[in-house]
Amino acid sequence: MYTKYILIDKIYKETYSKVLKFAVIKCRNLDDVNDIIQDTYLELLKLLKKKKMLEVENIESYVLGIANNILKRYYHKKKKDNIVYCYQDDSNLIEDIEDSFDLEANIITKNNVAKVWKYLKQKDLITAKIFYLYFAVDLKITEISKDLELNESNIKNRIYRTLKELKRYLGKDVDRND
Repeated sequence: MYTKYILIDKIYKETYSKVLKFAVIKCRNLDDVNDIIQDTYLELLKLLKKKKMLEVENIESYVLGIANNILKRYYHKKKKDNIVYCYQDDSNLIEDIEDSFDLEANIITKNNVAKVWKYLKQKDLITAKIFYLYFAVDLKITEISKDLELNESNIKNRIYRTLKELKRYLGKDVDRND
């Protein structure tokens, strides 16, 4: 069994970034991403336990197929449970932001990371996905544009607008006990 755990670790390292990207793009709620990823690798582990040997030409496609099936089952179950998600309308944008606030320096603290995540979950799903893919997954704007089927200027606009909003949001709330 030891070799199967080494194998799952190797597969995880080789496929995690693609599975994460897939989950962020396809999930209806960013809170579901971790559940989808966890369930994907648990399913892979179950398959490895059942079979003595896993013969797959392209392991990345295989794992993404598992993730796709997990995603379908997950939302099918949610649909049965009749769960509805609501997102805040972002019509009240404020463009007058103080430039002296250093966002990068303040976002690094654990407290502010939690505040940023909470703030992003209140945004519309597309903006939250764009922000997550750009900063957490480290995708380029062109890649995000292709994956989400939006034009690049829309992606840039949402990133910069959200950054300005975060500056204002964190500017009032930031711990200055450095």
